[in-house]
Amino acid sequence: MDDLGGDLLRSLVRGLYLLVRLALWLAFELLVEVIAWWVGWCVCRGGSLNAFPRERIGEYDRASRSVALAVCVTGMLALLLLGAALARVAGSGAG
Repeated sequence: MDDLGGDLLRSLVRGLYLLVRLALWLAFELLVEVIAWWVGWCVCRGGSLNAFPRERIGEYDRASRSVALAVCVTGMLALLLLGAALARVAGSGAG
């Protein structure tokens, strides 16, 4: 009977671990491959006068690693700067 409880607990912990890994993977996919790419693509295209990146907005998978990294980092930085600016505006208007 003691083995049954231990096996059940072990199975439950393993299932929970796999569920958390799946959630983290989905969050990463959504954050990087969708949101950061799209925002970074728009910023890079606007800043380079429609020259960089050569891939279209939906072609994250076709971009090289260096291009994907540059565009996604640009998108994340743009989102962080936008968040900081909005927090500053909201903080100054609250007082």
